[in-house]
Amino acid sequence: MTESIFWISASFIIYTYAGYPLLIWLLAKTKKEQQPNINNLTEWPEVTIVIPVYNERKNVEKKIKNIIALDYPKDKLSMIFVSDGSTDDTNEFLEKIPQVKIIAYPERKGKPTALNTAVEHVNSEVIVFTDVRQELDSLAIKYLVARLMQPGIGAVSGELCHKISDTGVGKNVGLYWRYEKWIRKSESKVYATSGVTGALYAIHKNDYIPLRKDTLLDDFEVPMKILATGKRVVLETNAKLYDVSQEDIAGEKIRKIRTLTGNYQSFAWNPWLFMPWKNPIFFQFISHKVFRLIVPYTMVTAFYGSLMSSGSFYVWLALLQSIFYLLGLAGMYSTTIRNNKFVGFIVVFIQLNSSAVIALKQYLFNKVQVKWEKA
Repeated sequence: MTESIFWISASFIIYTYAGYPLLIWLLAKTKKEQQPNINNLTEWPEVTIVIPVYNERKNVEKKIKNIIALDYPKDKLSMIFVSDGSTDDTNEFLEKIPQVKIIAYPERKGKPTALNTAVEHVNSEVIVFTDVRQELDSLAIKYLVARLMQPGIGAVSGELCHKISDTGVGKNVGLYWRYEKWIRKSESKVYATSGVTGALYAIHKNDYIPLRKDTLLDDFEVPMKILATGKRVVLETNAKLYDVSQEDIAGEKIRKIRTLTGNYQSFAWNPWLFMPWKNPIFFQFISHKVFRLIVPYTMVTAFYGSLMSSGSFYVWLALLQSIFYLLGLAGMYSTTIRNNKFVGFIVVFIQLNSSAVIALKQYLFNKVQVKWEKA
């Protein structure tokens, strides 16, 4: 019995992190997709770039310069900054920039309210949502728009590229993100991704459904509502934006817990995602999003199964798992140990799965606020 517990648990973990990614990659190899050609569009639609901010004076100037320098017809591109209760001099600075429309209100309400407020003031056909910190590639908007104009496309995600990090945590977070992008590229090619990169994505204004004010993951809720209408959600790898990996282990954990808590929230709000006759990406959704949240518990049962089974083979399996977890714990408390690539990988893996457990607890006890904090 305990042997079966181990093998079922181990097989589940292996499928989730290796089997499914490989399978969706192989499925993607059978698909052909028309790539957008930005040279074929002679008439570009009007685009409004929406940027929510909270006390971002040090970043807004750089972001504005980045947007102004983009390769997109200047008369077709506008930007709206929504200042969600900023208390520094963000508002005063933005008010001096003629190219910027600023919407500011004194009470901090959270990102969903900021996005809803901005969209009410959008008059263009296309909306591009982006964050203030990241730098957009000069052709990013053109590639987003060209892809969005293709038949059947409802939302287009940009590709977040992490700059080289100097820390072990940053390097391993970057490695994990590259692994995630590999999966998302395959999912996009097969049919659609289950979410977008929140730092850069584009939609048709008419497809925007106002978010609930306590929404934690706009980059999941917005595209999934569009997916429910029968349109695809895709990743455009040529629409690049750049950022640095989270270099602080505590900050990365906070970010991950918030994201995973948002998953639980969105799952509860969208039961149709669990209905294969309604969800066109049911297989991807279950394998990628849901199974990841179950893995922490199968890690426990796998260890229990090997520990309680008889025979030297299971003794060795239990010993290897013990070493794996002990190295991870040591890496969490020691920068020197964590800088080892293998240990750093273990730390990121354990942190991801422990965050899923904490996220469930926080969701059940309503411990996460919609007002976002820098992490």
